[in-house]
Amino acid sequence: ATATVAVFHGVGQPHEIREMPLPERLREGELLVKLHCATICGSDLHTVDGKRNEPTPLILGHEGVGVIEGIGNDIFSGDRPRKGSWKLREGDRITFSVADSCGICPECTLHKLPQKCESLMKYGHAPITDGLGLNGTYASHILLRRGTHVVKLPEGLSSRVASPANCALATVVNSLDMARLPRFGSNNSAVVQGAGLLGIYAVAWLKKRVGMEHVFCLDMNPERLKTAERFGAIPLLVESSSERSAEEHAAERARQIRTWCPRGVDVVVEMSGVRSVLIEGVNLLRHGGHYAFCGMVHPDSQLSTLTGETIIRKCLTIRGVHNYTPWNLSEAVGFLEEFMHELPFDSVLSPMSFSLDRIDEAFAEAFTGRHCRVVVNCNDH
Repeated sequence: ATATVAVFHGVGQPHEIREMPLPERLREGELLVKLHCATICGSDLHTVDGKRNEPTPLILGHEGVGVIEGIGNDIFSGDRPRKGSWKLREGDRITFSVADSCGICPECTLHKLPQKCESLMKYGHAPITDGLGLNGTYASHILLRRGTHVVKLPEGLSSRVASPANCALATVVNSLDMARLPRFGSNNSAVVQGAGLLGIYAVAWLKKRVGMEHVFCLDMNPERLKTAERFGAIPLLVESSSERSAEEHAAERARQIRTWCPRGVDVVVEMSGVRSVLIEGVNLLRHGGHYAFCGMVHPDSQLSTLTGETIIRKCLTIRGVHNYTPWNLSEAVGFLEEFMHELPFDSVLSPMSFSLDRIDEAFAEAFTGRHCRVVVNCNDH
């Protein structure tokens, strides 16, 4: 038996569609998953256009949904059993954490940061020489390892809508953990910087889960802002013109925001990946406010213009978040289930799904930026 996979060989080269053997026997705790669909994340776009380096050849893709086809149950292997495996059955439709962790190192146990495990493996970022090679979601099958958290999906939730949950939405849930937001005063207003998928999910979470009254979303793309508005945002277009400086435009946005929030907002969320937004975000926060950093996961993020004095005098909390923990993924799926009839989650996806043998066309569509996520149908090839 074989899996059909799309192998990435390097920048400027088309994906190679080929067959790879499925495992004849699964180790204790492994899950063989037949993938329904995958979605193209921004990190994959960065890999394909050379902004991010990955070991090649590899199967890209980490967002996805599939059905369990096989469960490893080899008690003589010496491997530790999968946590909660008794709850899983062949035929269960699942999503899974983007990373596999050991569960026993200090990062996993003491620091509660399994996404920083000492022996971490990230799906869609490991070469085909790592294990059996079925490590990415641009394929008909993926082999999940023992330390990968798995969440069963509720019946009414579509696979398309659930696909980005294990990357973008779970990261937002971690970034805006209710226990980490300001402990004193109100938690009633926020500014979300960026209206990509992270930003749109952040708007939804702040409005529906945190219960904020005013959630502003700033972006340069009017179409993305329209989508953010459908999720509950007050949209503010970031304009650039030769007549007015960037500082003047920022001052105008601040004036509009302070019409609603005279003392500043409680929370600012950086989801744009652009370092220049930092000063505006700090200026918009109230005393004792919370700044969540999530988007600037790249070297071009030097924060040289911010002074320590500003942070100290405003009594600010700045929290950086990278990826998420297993419980954040469970919360993300619960959030989708609770609000799938109330929020237009399908609107962030490409209306059309691309078959696996058209993966290069899917990437071309993703690079246009027309959709937050482009959907790949993994078992149509």
